[in-house]
Amino acid sequence: MITMDYRLIELCRVGDSAAIESFVQTYQQDIYRLALSILDDSNEADDATQESLLAALRALDSFHGASSLKTWLFSITVNICRTRLQRQRRSARLMQALSGMLRAKNEPSVEENAIVNESGEVLWRAIHSMDEKHRIPIMLRYYHNLSVAEIASILQLPEGTVHSRLNTARRQLHSVLKEGNS
Repeated sequence: MITMDYRLIELCRVGDSAAIESFVQTYQQDIYRLALSILDDSNEADDATQESLLAALRALDSFHGASSLKTWLFSITVNICRTRLQRQRRSARLMQALSGMLRAKNEPSVEENAIVNESGEVLWRAIHSMDEKHRIPIMLRYYHNLSVAEIASILQLPEGTVHSRLNTARRQLHSVLKEGNS
């Protein structure tokens, strides 16, 4: 697979349209799943996937094989998703301020409460309530089945830091889920 990756990269670098199409088809689904797990919005994940693939194709000259191609692509995707999350937070703060000025906060509906109480949804929300530095390693480890070494490479962190963040995140999840069952 590694030899195929390097051959594919070389063909993409020279502008081979069949190679570029193959590159996109090969990695699009994995990148989309990663983006969706971080952004939790299919439209945002679609956009982030396209942006990540375009960024990767433009930056192929900077890929020197120090890590796997997939790890390199995940690094690009994580950075793009982080930027999108920052924009979302700024937009959410603005909308919250405007909403607060216009009307009082409504109580959640019965339907909304039912959705929140489903165990899978509770876990998903618990993960997405975590800060970014703990949520992303958890998603990469347990949703995308990456090793600690791969996560460290993607996030450009020492492996010990990744271990520490995973442990902290697991403790936070345990605490949130334990409170939810009380």
